[in-house]
Amino acid sequence: MPASSIARTTSSAVTQLLRQSLDHGRWAAGAPLRQEEIAAELGVSRVPVREALFQLQAEGLLEMVPNKGMYVRTVSPADLRELFRLRWLIEADVLAEAVPLHDASSINRVETIQAALDKAHSVADWLAGDREFHEALYAPAQRPESMVIVRRLRYLVDRFYFTRLKPSTRAQGWHQEHHALIRALRKRDAKAASRVLQEHLAATERSALAALRPA
Repeated sequence: MPASSIARTTSSAVTQLLRQSLDHGRWAAGAPLRQEEIAAELGVSRVPVREALFQLQAEGLLEMVPNKGMYVRTVSPADLRELFRLRWLIEADVLAEAVPLHDASSINRVETIQAALDKAHSVADWLAGDREFHEALYAPAQRPESMVIVRRLRYLVDRFYFTRLKPSTRAQGWHQEHHALIRALRKRDAKAASRVLQEHLAATERSALAALRPA
């Protein structure tokens, strides 16, 4: 394998590891991420770590503070409201296109993912399962560019509220809304699916905003 390919692979692996650490709340909002410390911990050079940090900055998870370095992005209530509005605008559009294109196989995949999600107890398992559920929900639309934006918005939102909430915070609501989406899929009812998705995102936004308020 060419050296450049190895470097890209290492950078991708470091990016994924750091993204998971952010998801799991290892660093609080506003915390610094030091290249040399991360490189030493992972046993890699500073080059892939630097590339990973810039990639996460491009995704909006980190922010560069001039003359100081890279820090975990702080999310304000206004930021959250905008992120959820963008999620609704884009995901509703992709969902409307995806629903009539679902077939028995794709619906079965969504149901299988949800069955595993119903049994999830850890934040990490819930986070991974919920992302997989929505990816499968939108997959038939075949909108790769839209999905790049959807994933970026999800990383921003998930990184924030899953460090503060547990699946049990709104477990019953998430369960009911996901199953309502599945019922709409079975009927190929795009309007019903869109309505449920709007309710789902609105309720999740309320939980996230509540978690942001100081105790």
